[in-house]
Amino acid sequence: MSVQDGRITKALLKSISGEFDLESIHTLLLHDLGITDLGCLGQCTVLERLDLSKNNVTKLHKLAGLSCLQALNLSANRISSLDGLQSLENLRSLNLAGNLIGSVSCLRCLCRMEHLKDLRLRDEAHGLSNPACMPSTYVNNVISLFPNLLVLDGHRIRGQGSELFYICQNLDKTLNGFGNGSEINVPLMDMSRLPSSLWRLPEKTLVGQHNKAEEQLQDLLISCSNVSAKAAERLQELQLTSSTDTMEKDHPVAMDTTDNAS
Repeated sequence: MSVQDGRITKALLKSISGEFDLESIHTLLLHDLGITDLGCLGQCTVLERLDLSKNNVTKLHKLAGLSCLQALNLSANRISSLDGLQSLENLRSLNLAGNLIGSVSCLRCLCRMEHLKDLRLRDEAHGLSNPACMPSTYVNNVISLFPNLLVLDGHRIRGQGSELFYICQNLDKTLNGFGNGSEINVPLMDMSRLPSSLWRLPEKTLVGQHNKAEEQLQDLLISCSNVSAKAAERLQELQLTSSTDTMEKDHPVAMDTTDNAS
């Protein structure tokens, strides 16, 4: 199904939602319809969830009247300006992965959205990103800009569970240092000395899907612990090799005598 002329119409919204009045629509799934113009979408005044992913949307100002909107998926479009989103005062989740957001400064118009907790600009699983995600300071800049944000790009950055995100960041930075010939620091050695309780979830009984989520997170924590231990061992090997090379350079005569004796 595709939208004629790329423009959202009342007939389209009623057909997809099954509602007779636009004012009665709470959820709309409008992904992959070739949409370029949001048309009358702003008349859905009680809309709470909206999926506009995989379209050709460039301008968002027609979303300005959707004050009840809580979840908005705009991934895989051609958006470079977020003008129009700043009035969505109840928005909690926003997916912008796979667009043309040039820098983190383009997000400043959203920084007063106190209810925004989940923001995505990069989706590695689906190969979606933005130019704003390229600088190494991207994550820190976003975190500084949104003090109320809890989840960034699918990773918990604040509150319970955020420790894993920062541990993985440290692991990545250190492991990346192995291949570029740079001087190796040892943050992983410090991590290996952390109490084992860091790698365990709190003793807590969960039911249903929460229990399943706990099991998955526990497996991930164990995996990170194993990676940390292996990296620490590798660092020790590198330090030992470096020490041996230094001794051979400092005492060449002693080393030659040993060789002759044998």
